[in-house]
Amino acid sequence: MATPFLKTVLFASLCWLTVCFKGVWAQQQDVPEPVFMNFSIQPLYVPTYHGRDPFKALNNVDRSPQISIADLDYHGVIYLGETPMALFTWKGNSAVQYVLKFRRLLNGGGKLIDGVVGDISESAVILVQGDQKIVYTRK
Repeated sequence: MATPFLKTVLFASLCWLTVCFKGVWAQQQDVPEPVFMNFSIQPLYVPTYHGRDPFKALNNVDRSPQISIADLDYHGVIYLGETPMALFTWKGNSAVQYVLKFRRLLNGGGKLIDGVVGDISESAVILVQGDQKIVYTRK
């Protein structure tokens, strides 16, 4: 006859096998979930934009770099025909030149500097950038 020890070992083995196979049986069952039935790949909400997309970059590669008018040295006014032009250089590098022509500040390549306007009168040259205004007396 079976000893009590042998009965305990057989019972423990049977319980262990039942627990192991129960996990395997649960993983093999295919249960359809209602979340994935008739699943649409379309987004739930597609925003419509009036104007430009706020999440895309402006691509301002062609815009001129911002400079401060306080960083400019005034050199004088010259005339080409009837057009007066005020000459400026950058304090950081005198090879970088700017010209005030037709009330607009242009860099050496002729590109417009954004946000800077000016005026050339008989007695002074005025540059304005935002709230900053600098008046140079004519030489």
